[in-house]
Amino acid sequence: MSKTNLPEKPHEYCGLAGSFAAPGLNVTNVVVEMGKALQHRGQNGGGVAVKPIGKMLKIYKRALAFNEIFRSVDVVDEHALRGEIAIAHLRYPTEGASRENCDAQPFHVRYKGWELALGHNGSIVDVAKHRAKLKKFGIKPESDSDSEILAWLIATAQGSTWKLKISNALAEVKGAYSLVMVTGDDKLMALRDPWGVRPLVWTQDNGHVFVASETCALDRISIRHHEKLKRANLLIADENGVTISDYTTAQKPSFCVFEKLYFSNETSIWDGVIGKNREELGEQLALEELASIRPKKERHLDIKQIDYVVAVPDTARPGAFAFFETIKRKLPKSSKLKYFRGLVKERYDYARRTFIEDDPYLRTKHIEKKFFVSPAIIGKNIYLVDDTAVRLNTFKILVEHLKNIGVREIHCRFLAPKFLNPCFLGVNIGSRNELGAVQKENGRFFAKSENQIKKELGVASLRYLSLEGLAKSLDMSTDEMHKSHCTGCLDYNYPFDMRPYDAAYKKVDFIKPTKHLKIKDILNFPQNLS
Repeated sequence: MSKTNLPEKPHEYCGLAGSFAAPGLNVTNVVVEMGKALQHRGQNGGGVAVKPIGKMLKIYKRALAFNEIFRSVDVVDEHALRGEIAIAHLRYPTEGASRENCDAQPFHVRYKGWELALGHNGSIVDVAKHRAKLKKFGIKPESDSDSEILAWLIATAQGSTWKLKISNALAEVKGAYSLVMVTGDDKLMALRDPWGVRPLVWTQDNGHVFVASETCALDRISIRHHEKLKRANLLIADENGVTISDYTTAQKPSFCVFEKLYFSNETSIWDGVIGKNREELGEQLALEELASIRPKKERHLDIKQIDYVVAVPDTARPGAFAFFETIKRKLPKSSKLKYFRGLVKERYDYARRTFIEDDPYLRTKHIEKKFFVSPAIIGKNIYLVDDTAVRLNTFKILVEHLKNIGVREIHCRFLAPKFLNPCFLGVNIGSRNELGAVQKENGRFFAKSENQIKKELGVASLRYLSLEGLAKSLDMSTDEMHKSHCTGCLDYNYPFDMRPYDAAYKKVDFIKPTKHLKIKDILNFPQNLS
């Protein structure tokens, strides 16, 4: 993804769904509905792979948003997509160009009688090595996606069963990969990588087997029970039932912390309700706010003079409201602070930014089309609470717009620590050159201070949630968070040693081993941690 196309907010790589049913039952419509519930995970392409038992495997995919691809049930019949086994994939590209339908998923491969279609959520860091392996088989991938490489690795691997082939194919693969697959011999398969970076859940209901990236996809079809697929687990559903077993050895648990804090739907469940995690972020941020003000560290901030807490919609709202409630609960009754929906998201401009981008006059106006601003916050002092900001470019435009229309003081608060490193495992955070909290001087990278970012944005004050506060929001110590989650984009705590895949590592001054976790420790955690 190019720098000019990198969005302000991080985007997850993909969404996955799949189902297996008894002979004679069509699951495609159900899987499509599950996919529609996962559109927050990817809107740049999608598709389905469908296998009627005993018949040909079919693929239908487009470089469109999932709800646009499957705008009507007629699409299923027009393309003969009914069958007892189906998977769906929703794509947000981080690897592979967004150029044609061939880069959408699922990918379909066939090699010496072994056939499968695969959907992938994550990213592979050593993909060049594995791409080279395929040359000896005379294979020329149709796309430049690491997901297609995974499909070919499995199809061409040694082994007399799918489990053996998968074990051999993925033994040396480094990266994040939750996979859903449908095979030519009528199996639904799903797996998570040995580190468990990306989520995947499964369940059975009324003779059907379901897998999905999140429980909100199951909620969409009124299924409220589920189980996690554990890291290194392989699920196979076929006419003999469901089997789940390890296809490799589980490694250090490294669930992406931003799945809980930003990516996943707030109604989904993973170690508790996701929305509750986001409320805890707001509470921790408020406690840090109060701790800073009481000893007069923040000398120029008087909370009693702030009128409103305003969330940047929509994902920041649970945290922003908890931030407000915590401050109100802790402050004297004389505080006038209120929570107010000062920004309302634009939902109906399907032309998106086309007219602004096409008109020089409109471009110079820096119009922020994403939000309507309530006149009630004009002349007021506000806390502007957002969950995350990658580049800060769009956030700066929003701040400038609020100042121009007459908001008196803006105090920016973020419900997460600073983004300081790339994500190599499937999130489009971009390179350090593109991060708003990082600066480059004389070829080296430095982390900007909160005061420096405050001055660049031109706001009255600014604060990020601390790393310790992030851990507390998960009801953990920082050590416990490091031993169970990937926080690499924040503090270089990746699942494995990422230095061989980080070209700029030696130019970064703010990466330092901490008392919580040294780089060498990454490879030495016990394997039985859950």
